[in-house]
Amino acid sequence: MTTPSTGTTGTTPTSTTTPASTSPAIQVDKAALDGATPKDLLPTTGNYPTEITRYRSVVLTDIPNAKPARKLTGAIDLGEDNLPFYDRPAEGMIVTTEQSWSAQGVTLGRLLHSLALAPGESTKVAVVDWQGTTKATGTEKTTEADTLTSTSDQNRSINEVANAIAREEQHGDSTALQFSKSSSSGGSAGFALFNLGIGGNWSNSENTGFATAVSRSTGVKSVAEEATQRISARTQQLATAARSRNMTVVRETSQAEKDQVMTRVVTNYNHMHAMSVQYYEVVQVYTVTTKPTKLERCLFIPLQELTFTYSSLQRYKEVLASVAPTEWAARIRAANPFDTSIRKLDACTAPEAPEKQPYDGVDLADIAGGPMGVYGVRKADGSPVRFDPVARQWNPIPTTGLSTGLNRIAPGKDTVWALRTDQTVVYLDGTTWRTDPSGFRALSLACGADGTVYVVGMDNTLWQRTLSTPWQALNVQADEVAAAGSKVWYIRQGKTYERSATGWTERATGSPSRLFATADGTLWGAFKSGDAFAALVLEPGATSWGPTKIPALQTTTVSSTTAVVSAVSGDYWGLKADGTLIRVLTTQRENPAAFDFPPKADSPYASRIDVWYDEVGIRSIQVVFPGQTARVGDTGGSGVLRQASYTFGGADKLISVDAWSGTAARGSLAGLRLTMTSGVANFGIAETTTVAPDLTEDAGGASAICGLFGATVKTGSRTYVSSLGFYVRGGNVSQTVLDHLNDNRRHYSQAVWANADELTLSRILANYSYTPSGSTAPAVPLGMLLDPKPIAATGNYLGFRWNFASEQEREDWTKTRKASDNTFGTPVTTTVAIATKGVFAEAVLGRANSAEKIDLTRFWNWKDSPIQITPADIAPVSTASRAQNLDTKVAALSASEARFTPLAALPDPVGLQTAQAIATANLFRDMSGINTVGQVLTKGIEAAASNDKAAGERAQEAFKTATEHTQKMSQIAADTITKIIPAIAGMPGGGGNLSALGGMLNQDGKTGTDAKADTKTDTKA
Repeated sequence: MTTPSTGTTGTTPTSTTTPASTSPAIQVDKAALDGATPKDLLPTTGNYPTEITRYRSVVLTDIPNAKPARKLTGAIDLGEDNLPFYDRPAEGMIVTTEQSWSAQGVTLGRLLHSLALAPGESTKVAVVDWQGTTKATGTEKTTEADTLTSTSDQNRSINEVANAIAREEQHGDSTALQFSKSSSSGGSAGFALFNLGIGGNWSNSENTGFATAVSRSTGVKSVAEEATQRISARTQQLATAARSRNMTVVRETSQAEKDQVMTRVVTNYNHMHAMSVQYYEVVQVYTVTTKPTKLERCLFIPLQELTFTYSSLQRYKEVLASVAPTEWAARIRAANPFDTSIRKLDACTAPEAPEKQPYDGVDLADIAGGPMGVYGVRKADGSPVRFDPVARQWNPIPTTGLSTGLNRIAPGKDTVWALRTDQTVVYLDGTTWRTDPSGFRALSLACGADGTVYVVGMDNTLWQRTLSTPWQALNVQADEVAAAGSKVWYIRQGKTYERSATGWTERATGSPSRLFATADGTLWGAFKSGDAFAALVLEPGATSWGPTKIPALQTTTVSSTTAVVSAVSGDYWGLKADGTLIRVLTTQRENPAAFDFPPKADSPYASRIDVWYDEVGIRSIQVVFPGQTARVGDTGGSGVLRQASYTFGGADKLISVDAWSGTAARGSLAGLRLTMTSGVANFGIAETTTVAPDLTEDAGGASAICGLFGATVKTGSRTYVSSLGFYVRGGNVSQTVLDHLNDNRRHYSQAVWANADELTLSRILANYSYTPSGSTAPAVPLGMLLDPKPIAATGNYLGFRWNFASEQEREDWTKTRKASDNTFGTPVTTTVAIATKGVFAEAVLGRANSAEKIDLTRFWNWKDSPIQITPADIAPVSTASRAQNLDTKVAALSASEARFTPLAALPDPVGLQTAQAIATANLFRDMSGINTVGQVLTKGIEAAASNDKAAGERAQEAFKTATEHTQKMSQIAADTITKIIPAIAGMPGGGGNLSALGGMLNQDGKTGTDAKADTKTDTKA
């Protein structure tokens, strides 16, 4: 097969055949080898992003099994304090969003400055660009150790014997001869010529002296003394001060400065147009695209708010101070929870109850007392009430099951019995009143301490029964009945009977309208005389009614009292005819006896507390310390005692003490509550009461109990605790600091949660598991699935990264939550302009021509008349350094605390005084008189020398006169010099310029001919 040749046109192919497999030749565009610049080498904008930014956002998506929220129908109260926090785990996501910044170009931004220049005006512009960066890092670590040990010993024992003998022998003979001669002469001559002077002086003196002295004397002085002195002193000092202070200082300081000053001169060289220079900022324009790129699962764990105590402040002190206001941060840092000093926690002292207490506003129709307390029936509506000794008020009791009101009430051992207004017997079964099954009706009723109820039937027959036994007739007729303890009384036709072992015994005669028995076994009767009432008492064993021996009730009974009752607590109640009440405390109170068990070194912390109490107060307290037991009060006397105990943990701390006062001993502690870090210990009425405590003492955060103090009070055969306090050892933390932290616990709790260390969080999370809704996978501890480093905190939620238990779980979760889902947002593109440091300046000429036409009558030659407007000097540009000196000095170590006590000086030996006396100079007196002879010779020599001195002084004065004359002659010669008189000669001159010439050629105006010529010229043109 033959094919045409692929050669170039006009050429002959070398072969007429070509194999089928031969490839065509490569075509090359030779013009492109040396053409225009390729497009791929030209810089362009907008094709690729110049910067990509990624950021995360945590989203809470679901709270499984959450309680229905409130429906928003009105304004929300931001001051509501009792809003609940999150109480169950929540699921969420971490959305990673990407921003791409693509540069689109540069444009002009806002006008920064406009500089206007008149024609020919010039000005100076200075631009200062300063940048400064300062970075300093400081770490201090100091090591200081000071140890000082000293031992001093002084011993001295001296035996002294001193003997001194002084002998003297003198012979005295004095001879003195003196010859003195003095010859003095002086002269002076002065001659002055051409500043030349001559002077002279002379003197002569001669002295001769001779003296002889011989002395002799004989004398003997002897001194002998013996002294014995023994001094033994031993002083031993041991001072040791050991301090550890490690200090290492590392200061890293970095300062960088950049100054750039540019000064330019801007001139408008236009002679006829003003010019404005406009400065614009250069703006870089970007296209910003935002889109979500990654989703991660996270789990929000709800946390309880912290109650800040001594221990928590000790642990989170720095975290709390870092988020506190400035003034509170200083107080938090100043608190020292490590200062475990011992202090006394103020004693909880119960107030002494008043002897009488009227209850105005409480009107009762009936009143009764028993083991359950004091009960009554309201006069207004017949509803039952009970007196609360803790709250000291009358409280209503349930009326469920009552179709009508009550007119009688009788509390028993554990059941309250009553009579309805229709005389039907009813009883309180828990919270519901129930009618007696037999439908029994009665005129009167009473209840004993053993739970037996006694009633007087409608036929005046006396009956008895319990809840478990039927009614039983006692085969006697009665008008009223009363019971207290194991005793029962009734009255019939003016006579009072008391039940004995085998029957009934008559006690006294009289006609009381009502009978009332008190807890101590005393019978009271209300006697009516006309419109007045009197309460009389039938004492045990007595056979007649009479006044009570209780002083507080003697004045009460004469005031229209219709009833007197009491409960086990011992307080009495008097009911008046008008329904008002008077409460009387009859118990006698002795002076309180103080007790004190201070801390001991070998028993620092309490390990257990035991409290014994009865129905009205705390009788005894026992606190066990290692090696010591503190016991106050007693467990004797009447009444039924109960005991409660609490064992303290190893690191258990006392947070607060609450106390309730009672009526025992006319005021004592009836309830005690110790709030510990491990729990709450309740004793006495604190176990059941809901009334707020009367006394509260805060332990200052948290402290350990290490001692006990207070007082007890005795009444009759019982002893009660009237005040109680504790010795505590704890940190020196102000209660106001703890109050501030607890008042703002949500804020500070969130700070603690966010700064919790990973070890603590891992330990906590390892104890919990969570299974997503709808998952059938086995529960896995959260410590294996959650990253212990928190990523978010909102409310009381702390968010963690939630890993997947399997790869399949990851795929299923990711499929349902794709990043491109509109739920999480589609890519958003916007244009953003960012100002740069660049400035663009453009000069614009004014539209009006500000120059006049050329005229010989005006200035026009700029060289002859240059512009006088020159730019004013700008203020000096300061390029001084703005750097600051950083303090890199190391804190000096403190002074040593070790001190030595100076040793006392020992007395000198007394025997040395004898030797000092022997060695005294001039022990014997001078007998020769040689000192006097020497003084006479000295005076003669001084007199001879005085003449020579006078002659020399006169010669000096003559020489001084000649010198002064020479100086005056020189001054006269200087004044005769001839002075030079200068001559001044000068010739004035003048000149001219082109501007002056123009002034000389000034014209008054142009002629009409010239004007026409101009017109013609313009026409031809």
